[in-house]
Amino acid sequence: MNDTFLTILANHEVDDNKQSNTESLFIEALKKEFINAREILDTAKSLSISVKDFMSGKITDFPIIPIRQSDEFYIKKHTESQVPYFHSHKFYELIYVHRGKCLQQFKDGSKLCLIKGQCILLCPNAVHKIEKSNRSDIILKFVIPCGLFKQTGGKVLRDRLSEPTILFDNVSETSEFAILKLLQEQSCNARFQDLIIQSYLTIVFTELVKMQKYDFAIETMLNDYFDKNIKTASLAEFAVTQNYNANYISRLIKNRTGKSFSELLSLYRINRAKQLLTENNLTIEDIAFEVGYSNTSGLYKQFFSILGMKPSEYRNTLK
Repeated sequence: MNDTFLTILANHEVDDNKQSNTESLFIEALKKEFINAREILDTAKSLSISVKDFMSGKITDFPIIPIRQSDEFYIKKHTESQVPYFHSHKFYELIYVHRGKCLQQFKDGSKLCLIKGQCILLCPNAVHKIEKSNRSDIILKFVIPCGLFKQTGGKVLRDRLSEPTILFDNVSETSEFAILKLLQEQSCNARFQDLIIQSYLTIVFTELVKMQKYDFAIETMLNDYFDKNIKTASLAEFAVTQNYNANYISRLIKNRTGKSFSELLSLYRINRAKQLLTENNLTIEDIAFEVGYSNTSGLYKQFFSILGMKPSEYRNTLK
């Protein structure tokens, strides 16, 4: 994230801090943002709750659920000035953790901690609250009106929109680039801005869905690749077959399986070696070559490391 984006986020912090410390600005924003603003203000008055009380975070059980509304798309940082409160909304909200973590709580008492690279889509009427952020956190909140969502995320998520929330575990480099471009686009009044925003938002949702499907299939895809390329398999080559950067695919494999590419390749080769030791009378040297080792010492080392015995000892246990 370069200086331009950091400046945009710093401005969000300044604006929110000013609003939270100025009662007239706070009430003006509340009237604009909430459908039931009048009811909220009347209830707060009857309970002698001031803006200062609310911003201090002391009000943990307000009797009314505020309902947010918006006819405009925007991205806003979850700033240090914002306090946790349960609310719902009449739009779709996408929350993305670029750095740090984001703890959310739902009305049923359940909690969810998003970490770097994760995001969640909250559908209209979902009730939740976001805990206060730390200074090092960069949490971005997308407000997506229903009409815009229908043209973007609705097209690729139509089979899952009965769920109140949808979690995405990994944000691809392409999706992250589109997110940062959206953050930049909303701060300028460029020609065709609406079309640009729609295009980038479509990329974001398409990548999120693609990565989610990709995550579930990662081990199958690796095993298929290993099966066809057991002698020459490499992270760089696998990345090329999947059209992704090698560093990114390496992190993805580690996140989804808990093991590195090389660890998974070693396991696959040893399992294949076990199969060959069981099914035929090939020499240990031939088996080592068949599973991708240039000499027997490589096979012996990995075999003993994983199984605690030599290949010949394993073969003898089968007799």
